[in-house]
Amino acid sequence: MKLIDAKKEFNDILKQNGVEDVNNNVTQLFLHALNLTRTQLILKTELTFEEYSKVKRLVKKRALRYPLQYIIKQVEFLGNTITVNKNVLIPRNETEQLAQMVASVANDKQVLDLCTGSGCIGLGIKANSTAEVTLSDVSEKALKVARKNAKLNGLNVKIVKSDLFLNIKGKFDIIVSNPPYIKTKDLISLQPEVKFEPELALDGMADGYYFYKKIIEEAPKFLNKFGEIYFEVGVGQAKTIAKLLSKHFECIRIVKDYYNKERIVCAKLKG
Repeated sequence: MKLIDAKKEFNDILKQNGVEDVNNNVTQLFLHALNLTRTQLILKTELTFEEYSKVKRLVKKRALRYPLQYIIKQVEFLGNTITVNKNVLIPRNETEQLAQMVASVANDKQVLDLCTGSGCIGLGIKANSTAEVTLSDVSEKALKVARKNAKLNGLNVKIVKSDLFLNIKGKFDIIVSNPPYIKTKDLISLQPEVKFEPELALDGMADGYYFYKKIIEEAPKFLNKFGEIYFEVGVGQAKTIAKLLSKHFECIRIVKDYYNKERIVCAKLKG
């Protein structure tokens, strides 16, 4: 059959099931299923029945709102190829902004990426600076993905299994974290795609601030003099987290993301 007809059919299937940006989704599924480059896909006009069936299977899965990134199994993040699966959060634009921000000041520094998940933040920092980077997470399944990503991108980092600071040794110049920050009661109302992501990486307990409070209270013991801390935060959380930081930290800044939402909070340890 003609590829243009299959594309229209697949676009319609996804549109009917509430998927956004259907053209890009269908293109990505074609590229992944048929192992094509974008140029090869542009030049391709006909599909065999086997090719059509292969792509349609993935389209049906996406129509169930299963995340595109989990289907194609990877995302690009600060120049790295990051493998993702159901055991880790899918990296987002605002997280990339956080990693870039830290990378820009991380040369020759010791950096701890707490609640690392896929490792995207720490690996992005490592790839774009001369920092020594440690990745840490409580989930062994997540750390398996992080190890794979470090190897895939040829990056030498230290990886530690730890419940926050429990197994962390030494001190750092920078601590960066994108911890769970969604209120438990709000998990049920998340976008359909997000519900496929690991609850362990989403659930910020009753008020959404549980992990921020624990990290902020313990972080001073693991930071060098004038050490810095960087957080990704949920919408509406920035000012509360800034207030929490004020006990041990100064030079507190709230940074807006590309969508003009207060998304990053950073601060320096009080002298």
